[in-house]
Amino acid sequence: MKKISFCLAVLVVSQIMSGQQYYDTVLRAVILAGRGDAAQAARLLAETAETANDTGMLTLRGDFYLKAGMLREAKADFMRAENLSQGSGLYGLARCAAAEGDSKSAVSILESHLKSSQRRSEPEIILDDAFSKITSSSEWRVLWKKDWYRVYERKSWEIDHYLKSDLADLAAAAYAELSGLYPEMPVTEYCNARILMSQGRYREAAAILGTLTSSGNPPPQWIMALATALEGEGSHYAAATVYDRLIKARYPDPGLLLKKSRMLLRAGDREAAKTEIQRYISIDPGNTEALGLIGRTYAEEGAIYEALPYLNENVDKHPGEASAFSLRGDAWFASRTWDRAAEDYTMSLDLDPENGQVNLNLGIALINSGRSDDACHYLRKARSLGMKEATDYLARHCLR
Repeated sequence: MKKISFCLAVLVVSQIMSGQQYYDTVLRAVILAGRGDAAQAARLLAETAETANDTGMLTLRGDFYLKAGMLREAKADFMRAENLSQGSGLYGLARCAAAEGDSKSAVSILESHLKSSQRRSEPEIILDDAFSKITSSSEWRVLWKKDWYRVYERKSWEIDHYLKSDLADLAAAAYAELSGLYPEMPVTEYCNARILMSQGRYREAAAILGTLTSSGNPPPQWIMALATALEGEGSHYAAATVYDRLIKARYPDPGLLLKKSRMLLRAGDREAAKTEIQRYISIDPGNTEALGLIGRTYAEEGAIYEALPYLNENVDKHPGEASAFSLRGDAWFASRTWDRAAEDYTMSLDLDPENGQVNLNLGIALINSGRSDDACHYLRKARSLGMKEATDYLARHCLR
């Protein structure tokens, strides 16, 4: 019996690892496509057997093929997705037809997409470059003479636009109209939560979003909003758990791993955070944000020699990034190695001279290395950039 239990445990672990490896491959492909190597991204997904029966991954790979100009392969993926789940491949097939300049076919397929339950929003479609070849066609103009969307959908996009543009009053006015017409709809509650967040009322927003996303299949952006609200109210571990929910659902956003890591760090779980950051680095080696984050995490623990390999690699791979030098400077600063800190902060300021925190830190490092006269220039600069702490150092070391 114990042998059977052990075998079952090994099988479960194997399945978990297989699922994680597949998801990590998907994230690696997304990163490659984002850097302009869509063909390699598609090839990565072509090497995984799971993609063949996953409509979401088929449409993702189809997008990569389309971006790489491989229309035959893109259409094959979108068609397979459509055969697996009606409506899932229509948007991609419309984009392929548009890329070929076939406005009649593109509009016909897009019309079928707009009648489906999986239709994209109007702003997303209108701003999609894949349709650029056909937007001046008569078929395209006729398509958009018909109103495909309901009032509550348009109001929600309007509110989203106002919030992104920091137009809080206009967002509130649009929400008043929406709530008056559709007071009980989930989208109305979602918009209410977004407005509450813009006002800093994160706890109220988190309560609403928690209810909205607790069951069913909520849109990923609603789950993202819940994580943001939880972060805003200071519930960092809960926010990490929400990001993990998207990770386990294989949502293809590499940034989720780093967002989860930051929340774990703020919650005080450094070991779990480092595990997630190292996982991200295995997917995207050399990423400056990830290297800097794990290096800073080790440095803050006092583990300078564990931090330096990551921070040195960051500088070597990103010599034009001011933050690569300032993060290594922070590690030297934390270990009280003042001369080395001053060197890195100086390099950082050569690239970004208007960084108040780096000016302040350089001034402090110079004071501690016995170069108070040199420090005063940077302390004055830091104060002019809003760093109030610089005033005390100036009073003690630069006033004669």
